[in-house]
Amino acid sequence: MKEYRICLTPRSGFEITLHSDTLFGAVCWGIRTLFGEGKLLSVLNMFKTSPPFLLSSAFPWKGEHEKRIWYLPRPILRPLSLADIKSIETKLRKPLEPYHTEKLGIMELMEKYKQFKKLKWIPVNTFRKVLEGLSEKELFIDYLDGLIRDLRFIESGIAQKNRLDRLTHSTTGSGETFYTPDIGFRQTYGLYFLLKTADIDAYLKPVLKFLEDSGIGPNARTGRNWFTMEIEEKPFLETTRGTSFITLSRYIAHGGIISEASWYQVVSVRSKVESRQEFAGEDVWKDRITYMTAGSMVTPKEKKDFYGSLVPVKKLAGTTIYQYGYAYPVWLGGGKHGV
Repeated sequence: MKEYRICLTPRSGFEITLHSDTLFGAVCWGIRTLFGEGKLLSVLNMFKTSPPFLLSSAFPWKGEHEKRIWYLPRPILRPLSLADIKSIETKLRKPLEPYHTEKLGIMELMEKYKQFKKLKWIPVNTFRKVLEGLSEKELFIDYLDGLIRDLRFIESGIAQKNRLDRLTHSTTGSGETFYTPDIGFRQTYGLYFLLKTADIDAYLKPVLKFLEDSGIGPNARTGRNWFTMEIEEKPFLETTRGTSFITLSRYIAHGGIISEASWYQVVSVRSKVESRQEFAGEDVWKDRITYMTAGSMVTPKEKKDFYGSLVPVKKLAGTTIYQYGYAYPVWLGGGKHGV
């Protein structure tokens, strides 16, 4: 498979985080719209044996075109022990005030470690160092030294909206004016995701161009979640195939993992089928799914070409709805993160 970086430059505000399953759903609707339901069923059937494409979740970038900085989720590695915290505190220790104790420095450092654990994104160059063996301790020290910082790429505000009375076609009567939170990107910020496929021209490139015009996710038809897309063929993270990987997508684990050598967070997701005309009046809530989040470090019990699957989550109007749960793995080339 070839790897592509799909850069999304915002043309509007947005209301959702573009996880891998959200992007997969948008791609499936695009295939159905452009090529018909038969083509979509054929593509879904391929996933039963060998997925024809893999998607990561979407991550932020910042900067002008030539100098963009790409960000990835902070890897979930073996957490620091109290002994690790004490060793860092010893190196950073300042002369103690008469009324201070050594415990104070440890407590302050523990508080900073809590803030570090809330960090969502790190630059791709730092992520590569993790793949080469950079530990949680070394990553935390970089955070303390100010080499990695929290990324604030969202701007929020208030948008005025009108609910019209259908009889008077105005905000009088049962109509009203109301206000909702409005979220958008700061200037020179955007999103990107990674795509692996053997043949992007067959149907994926037309679908991506279609999504550029139709928007992605809820409220796209009201001017939200619109982007321009740039498609670049370029291997993003070339690493030695080790024994553990970090997934860049939401992952439904199948086939078993070595739990003592894996570090991950899970999230329980219950999403809705995108409302379309044929589903009007139907219960569009899917079954609840538990994912490993992007950034989780997984040590599988066996080597395979692909990890994860499509999971059937709903029967709706005679149609089976699937949830995307394939890992987008980048393999660790060194270090002992899992022990």
